[in-house]
Amino acid sequence: MKLNWLSLIALGFSLSTSIMGAEVDSFTHRLIPLEDSLDFINEKTNNYLARAIDELNEKKKGCNEKKFYRHLRGYFNNQYRGEMVKEIVDTQGIDAHWIIIEDSIYQDFSWIQSPIQGFWGRVVSDPTAALIKVNNVFIGTDKFEHFMGSGFRYFKTYHLDKNPLGDALKIGYSAETGMMGSIMTGVKSHGDLIANFNGMRFWNHMFQHEDDVLGAEYNVGPYVTCVDDQWQQVKKIDWANYIDDAFDEGQNCSSFRTQEMLEMVENRISDVSLRGGQVLKCPMEPEKMLPLLEKYGPLSDELINLKGHTVVD
Repeated sequence: MKLNWLSLIALGFSLSTSIMGAEVDSFTHRLIPLEDSLDFINEKTNNYLARAIDELNEKKKGCNEKKFYRHLRGYFNNQYRGEMVKEIVDTQGIDAHWIIIEDSIYQDFSWIQSPIQGFWGRVVSDPTAALIKVNNVFIGTDKFEHFMGSGFRYFKTYHLDKNPLGDALKIGYSAETGMMGSIMTGVKSHGDLIANFNGMRFWNHMFQHEDDVLGAEYNVGPYVTCVDDQWQQVKKIDWANYIDDAFDEGQNCSSFRTQEMLEMVENRISDVSLRGGQVLKCPMEPEKMLPLLEKYGPLSDELINLKGHTVVD
């Protein structure tokens, strides 16, 4: 049976907000300086990893990788299931720009066009994801949920279950073009797709049983190994190995479900440009994206959008 928009709204209310992705506005406050949070987030991440290792070692049950993943995901998951990610999403100790939907580039979306931004977000006064700076890259806090949560699903599909890489990539594409993406929000985020992908790389680096999907030159693991039936952290996690300009939705341009929605967003970005006295567009600095085409190689077509804001295909 074909769903109408009222059915979609009802479904949206019935779904947990934990699967409803908050969109980030990478333009409205872009010209206001932000302190880089790379060192803070690196320290936070390594502290949580050390805590998980200590808790597992206290049980004295040896080294079981499945149990390790299960326990660590109590810290590294989405904001509702992962303690560290919740802290980042809440911007605890992080310099951040928050903007409510009514002031954002999505403010013109109607409830029919975008049940989440156009209606539900307004009802609960839910702002868009916060904008922070990490590794000199503007990034939405929602990307950490994608990285840790969806990234693990990619990792399990490709590395643990040995399915084709395309099967892992379909997880993100289906989400971004389906109920958790453009149907309910109006937005397909290529930044989300890049975060999912790099999360897969991160989880593979945890024990580094296989070379990085981008090539052995990108191997930075293992972070953890087993010595005398005890887990040991042997390398520090550094988010600079993962966060690049493709995470920035002001660079890696999003797509919108309809031409009208695209025009609404671009008109709001033009308004911000006039107020700030500086032209804002997507991509902001195309030259920064060119090295990423080499980095991601043939996968660039799936992960990176250099065409500017487009309509979902």
